[in-house]
Amino acid sequence: MPRMFLFSLLMLIVICGCDEPAKENHSNLDPEALKTNRLLQHFVTNKPGKKVIKCAEKDLNNDGREDLLIIYKVSKEKNMMCVVLNFGENYVATNEVPAPVSNQVIQFKDIDDKPPMEFIVHGSKGAKVGYAIFRIERGQIVDLFGEGMADCC
Repeated sequence: MPRMFLFSLLMLIVICGCDEPAKENHSNLDPEALKTNRLLQHFVTNKPGKKVIKCAEKDLNNDGREDLLIIYKVSKEKNMMCVVLNFGENYVATNEVPAPVSNQVIQFKDIDDKPPMEFIVHGSKGAKVGYAIFRIERGQIVDLFGEGMADCC
């Protein structure tokens, strides 16, 4: 299937069938978030010096507690993302996966109509655009499907 068709199909799914937009929190611009969000505090403590670009909360492992998806800067041309899983009083960060360098968008969508919730991340790097669909499996971010992410991350 041509790339443009796949991208157009994903955008149609995202625009027409979005279950719920991400509650975005530009925490690097909002010092209050760091004072009140314990998941964000866990990330900052365990990844000192990493600049949070974008984060959003949603129950991503189907345990009834909101988890925190974080996109953060590693270097000028490289971003990563992870999820801080909320286990009540304990917080655990998942594996790290590459994230888009600019224009990052996070969306939550129950694509397969069964838990856990999938999430879509898309963005760009220069003129290159990409997206991927992920879910949490056994405490890890798993890439289900994507197009162009290698070029924009």
